[in-house]
Amino acid sequence: MKTITVISVFLIISSASYAGPLINEISAGGSSDWVEITLSPDTESCDISQFFVTMYYGTNEKISDSPVTLKNRDFAETPYDDRFAVIHFTPYPMEDETDLTGDTNNNGILDLYCVNYGLWNTDCVVSIDSDDLHNNGGILDFAAFSNRDGSVNGTIAGYINAASTAGEWELCSSSNIQECAVDIGKDGLNSYSTISRVRGADTNTFNDFKVTPYATPGRENIINADKGKRRLFRPESKRISHRLGSSNITIPLFLYETCSIKVRIFNSTGFTVYSSELKENLSPGYFSFSIQDNRLRGKTMTGLYTVQIEAAGKSSSSETSNVFLIIVGKR
Repeated sequence: MKTITVISVFLIISSASYAGPLINEISAGGSSDWVEITLSPDTESCDISQFFVTMYYGTNEKISDSPVTLKNRDFAETPYDDRFAVIHFTPYPMEDETDLTGDTNNNGILDLYCVNYGLWNTDCVVSIDSDDLHNNGGILDFAAFSNRDGSVNGTIAGYINAASTAGEWELCSSSNIQECAVDIGKDGLNSYSTISRVRGADTNTFNDFKVTPYATPGRENIINADKGKRRLFRPESKRISHRLGSSNITIPLFLYETCSIKVRIFNSTGFTVYSSELKENLSPGYFSFSIQDNRLRGKTMTGLYTVQIEAAGKSSSSETSNVFLIIVGKR
């Protein structure tokens, strides 16, 4: 009985330690490659640190040396969304953000760094695996994408077949295995597009993902954004609070298309206390405008300020929106 009990406990622990993580978003066309992972709906929490996020090619390493715990819901006490972690592929080691460190760069994202060659923007795969071997049954989740140019990369085809054998990717009826992968277009992903998981059950097929123009690392995916009538952007909040001497004034925006942004801040008498440089060709998706409060002209007083946000699109369209900034005194 003791032997059976020990074996049963071992199987339960093993199953729990390898359950739950899913690929949620992939960026392979920008200046750096990254993969966002989340948990399956039936997984309450999971330490992802010992897993590998990889396309297998080249050198690979586990996510982190320290625990990194994802949760199935967001907790208000953490400055990042506990449901997501973003793994960046880098040419040299960088400091991970873990359970111990938290969000050290204050960008609202749990960032982790793996020294890795990166992703291909043609035929490629991304896998969450228990190690860096594709054919030993350790795959936890898998995604394949392709430019579908009619000429499949043989190495990538081998990875896809291994995932199919492991039950983590379903082959389609086409004789060209590229047709069984997410279609990223003949030119591949552009600098701001990502492959994003859609809502619904994980079917282990290309139908689980769509290419979108909205990169949302560390946040819920946006598959379709309702932009209304010719909107370039929207403020994420119409009222922003800031305490003097704390972190920077942050103005969160969502950009519907590539545009350039300029910000002006006016005091209660209408005097311009801040005017930014033009930030050009910002990519669609979330963007936070950050301002040091000591850059406001004159003595910064507590009270209500008007923030004017001006946007210009590539097609000569423009748009202006105002939000209110409430500045309060130091603690």
